[in-house]
Amino acid sequence: MAARAFEEAELEIGDTAFDVADRLAIINMFGAYAYTYDENHLDDFRALFTDSPELVVQHEDRSLSQDVDTVMSLLAARKAAFQAENNQRRHALNSFWFTHQDATEATGRCYVQVFAIRDAGPPSPELTGCYEFTAVKREGVWRFSRWVLRVDQANV
Repeated sequence: MAARAFEEAELEIGDTAFDVADRLAIINMFGAYAYTYDENHLDDFRALFTDSPELVVQHEDRSLSQDVDTVMSLLAARKAAFQAENNQRRHALNSFWFTHQDATEATGRCYVQVFAIRDAGPPSPELTGCYEFTAVKREGVWRFSRWVLRVDQANV
């Protein structure tokens, strides 16, 4: 799998031929993704995506893909269940790797860890994995058009 990732990369590792402001805007979207979801600001969370993004979860040889409205409904129900359980979730995103970036599109990956904090206790790891993304720039604003979560492990 690692070899495939290197073959897909259009940017040579260490290449500086990209727009820094665009790169920072995309990285800022990742922070907004984690914060808006964790703080239950789902309208702001939804605004991070294009009108019809490709949304996929892959886990244990299964793949699930749904339209954004279905996903948002599922997330709202999930967030309500967490709140009823006094279960605060926190996303940690790291190791960003951009495999392509031009003036209107960027692709890449990052690692994700999701922690549960139940009844204000210590955090416990609930999920680890990797996000694969495509971000597109339209009218000067970046949005995610493709979001794939490859789950390594999950306590669900």
